[in-house]
Amino acid sequence: MRETFEPGNTVQFTFVSSVAPNSAPIFKVTEPFGSTVTSITAATSDTTHYYALFTMPASEGVFLAEWYALKTFSGSDRNFIKRFTFNIRQTRGE
Repeated sequence: MRETFEPGNTVQFTFVSSVAPNSAPIFKVTEPFGSTVTSITAATSDTTHYYALFTMPASEGVFLAEWYALKTFSGSDRNFIKRFTFNIRQTRGE
């Protein structure tokens, strides 16, 4: 089941890895029609925990979020990718 967020609310998304990536992961959000809403370099909590603060757009719909990180291991690059969807929908009265 997808999480639902209110338009305009700021939400903290987290990325946790058992190995430290080469650099801070990127958090990207794409709108229903495929355009990128934002691409954020995550802030570091420690070497394996990262977070990004994202303010939800005013438009409602299903959005795709993606974390991307890179780790070089034994001379080969390894991609760490986590994708998920979430809803933006007005659930409270004004």
